[in-house]
Amino acid sequence: MIRQKLFPFLLILLMGLLTFWLDQVSQITLFSRDLNPQRPEFVANGLTATRFDVQGKLHERLTADKAWQFPKQHDVYFDNGLLTMFRSGVLDSTFKSETGRYNPRTRQGFFDHRVRMDKPATAEQPATSLTTTAMTLDGQNNIVRSATPVEIHHGISVANSVGFTYDYRNKQAHLLSNVRILYAK
Repeated sequence: MIRQKLFPFLLILLMGLLTFWLDQVSQITLFSRDLNPQRPEFVANGLTATRFDVQGKLHERLTADKAWQFPKQHDVYFDNGLLTMFRSGVLDSTFKSETGRYNPRTRQGFFDHRVRMDKPATAEQPATSLTTTAMTLDGQNNIVRSATPVEIHHGISVANSVGFTYDYRNKQAHLLSNVRILYAK
């Protein structure tokens, strides 16, 4: 008889202890550790990162054989990278280089070692390609620039220069020095 009266009490006590134990075990403890700023926080092989505009259309796509980012930095470094830019979802230009870095927050990019920029032909303009050893992309202000020797093919015309700037909004290129142009219609 005592056992029958004691059983509900022991069951309540056991359930209370089990609840207390489960509460202790399931609490999430957050801990952080300082990362070494000299070592990448992450490394990705075969990276593809895509950004869409406010209308949901394709805006930018970065692909790379290898990409990495250091702690507390926004720059993404890459090997064999290809940045593809779109305007209203339509291919606008591509930037390809062996190495470089790109900051998706500021939309600033630096490309070096065998850099190539391509703009496809449109109804108004022939295809354009540009090769150089280093190039900076200012995506915020839509300006591409370089201080190194550059070769530009615009249709069948060819221009060589040391340094250039290209303004996307105005669609104007400025060749900076030692300019040679072979214009052909």
